[in-house]
Amino acid sequence: MTTEFTPKDELSSPEEFEATLGRVIRSALESDIDPVGTWEYRPETGSDMEVMIVELADGG
Repeated sequence: MTTEFTPKDELSSPEEFEATLGRVIRSALESDIDPVGTWEYRPETGSDMEVMIVELADGG
């Protein structure tokens, strides 16, 4: 499933980016999708990117 980024989804700060990323990861976990690993993003224009998600040890 691919969802296009829309203008209403514009991000204007690193904090908004982090919050949006958190929603994506939380949604994956709630849908029994393991987000841990390396993910490639290849946009139609611009540079390809790679994102790595690593589960951190619980510090508590």
